[in-house]
Amino acid sequence: MVSAQWLKKTELFTTLEEPQLRLLLSHSAEKSFLEGETIFRQGEEANRLYALIEGAVNLAVKSEEKIDIMASKIDKEGALFGMPSLVEPFRYNVTATCLKLSRLLVIEAAGIRKKMEEDPRMGMEVMKKLASIYFNRLNEMRLGVSNLFKIFKLKTP
Repeated sequence: MVSAQWLKKTELFTTLEEPQLRLLLSHSAEKSFLEGETIFRQGEEANRLYALIEGAVNLAVKSEEKIDIMASKIDKEGALFGMPSLVEPFRYNVTATCLKLSRLLVIEAAGIRKKMEEDPRMGMEVMKKLASIYFNRLNEMRLGVSNLFKIFKLKTP
């Protein structure tokens, strides 16, 4: 099982204190997923938050044409996904699929949300980090789309 010190190194929980981290761990479990296994699907109720211990996960968005568009690849230890479990309407906005055998920390989001309501300071810290993560990932995607357009522009007459 991962430790509170490990959880503190994840991108969402760096500012939390030891008792808060231990409480989060009490609502979590390690789970392994096989290559190709779907962890959750876009549109499903979001009730778990995931932290990558080892492996790699693809986060893809299904378009109206039913084509999977790669949103991002999670392959850094401690990276989190499933963050819609912390914000309304509590629905996953991507499909998460393992790219290779992966070990994840699965955290029940209801426990986090309850603790955030009981401890507003903790709630504010988590929400500030959550906003920062979303902002950084949005900028990474914008850069990727911009680079894609540059490639197409160079290849078309």
